[in-house]
Amino acid sequence: MDENENIIVEEEDTKSEVSEYKAYKYRWIVLILFMFVGAVTQLVWVTYGTIIDESAGFFGVDELWIVVLALIFMVVYIPVNFLACWVIDKLGLKWGTGIGVILTGVFGFLRVFALFGPNFWLLLVFQILTAIGQPFVLNSFTKLASAWFPQSEKTMASGLGTMSMFIGVLIAFLVPPLVVKNQGIDYAITWITWSFGIVALVSMVLYLIFVRNKPPTPPNAYADKTKALAVEGTRSMFKKKDFNLLFVIILIGAGAFNAISAVLDVIFEYDIGDPQPGYIGALIIGGGTVGAIIFSTLSDHFQKRKPFLIMALVAGAILLPLLYFIQNDPARFAISFFLGFFLVSALPVGLTYAAEITHPLPEETSNGIMMWIGQISGIVLLACIMVTDLVNVSGNLMFINIIVITVLFAAGIVLSIFMKDLDAHKL
Repeated sequence: MDENENIIVEEEDTKSEVSEYKAYKYRWIVLILFMFVGAVTQLVWVTYGTIIDESAGFFGVDELWIVVLALIFMVVYIPVNFLACWVIDKLGLKWGTGIGVILTGVFGFLRVFALFGPNFWLLLVFQILTAIGQPFVLNSFTKLASAWFPQSEKTMASGLGTMSMFIGVLIAFLVPPLVVKNQGIDYAITWITWSFGIVALVSMVLYLIFVRNKPPTPPNAYADKTKALAVEGTRSMFKKKDFNLLFVIILIGAGAFNAISAVLDVIFEYDIGDPQPGYIGALIIGGGTVGAIIFSTLSDHFQKRKPFLIMALVAGAILLPLLYFIQNDPARFAISFFLGFFLVSALPVGLTYAAEITHPLPEETSNGIMMWIGQISGIVLLACIMVTDLVNVSGNLMFINIIVITVLFAAGIVLSIFMKDLDAHKL
């Protein structure tokens, strides 16, 4: 018996859908579990990122090695991405993504053994193994939305999935410094590693028990079509003008966010231990979380993608230089929130649009390519920022990076004008 036959659900009336497509209430359980594992991947990624000095002292290594624990996730994503897309396409949503969930759950928990000694190199090995699992999870959100949700909810579902990543980062930004402040370094690092490890293990168990591959009947026209294999279809994606334009837009937007959020303290030249960069990062992510819900819902309601992508680029071009050049902290906090609200929240809209304009190719393939290029451009922009910081011997040169990124946003606005919206790609 197919596992989907075991799902006892009620059919919901979806007026926006054609009568033969049915949405099942169980889709919300599946989405919640995917959000859980999505948040956990980010918890594991950023565990020690906001307590770098303290973690370096605890494990007895240079601060650079603690930075490597986070950087390794971006580096590993690049070669593993296409393998993850292929595996998800071949094994299906549950077990293709499940490989990443298992890697995250098992090795995210096993990091606790690095506390004995402590042994940083054992921690690094387990961190690399969890990093291998990340693309299998993050590349699945648009496939989940297409497989389980009606057309009128697809971007919203993808947005909530993406939002879970922000929630995970937000928790990892706020909790470790708070525990260190209240409980001391040794207790805090031990508690954080155990707590995040247990959460990773629990998320894996719940996922494996309750997640189903797909509903008994398709919820939308996209899920009802035969999909081309990921490897065979990747080349054909780049024959579509709108996909190429979106590719460049994601390169700019996601790359800028990945680079800037990783080194806020370096960009704004706050003193070591100053909490202001953490507040700025939390507000950017908080704004993105709120915006992801609003943008995704509105995008689904109006069945439009292009206006929201343009708004994100315009916000980046205006708010990023303001965030850098305005020195007043309250103003910076407000700008940070709205930068996240407009820029970060456009990611699920872009990922959903990529899946729609490349149909019937697998959603995880277009999703993976967009996330992949965001990681690459993030590493390149981050390298430029760090090089600028190293050679910054005769005055502040960081503004050059901000101007370059602003110009890239402006170029993205121009390119986005030539994109067609969703109505030009309807099935």
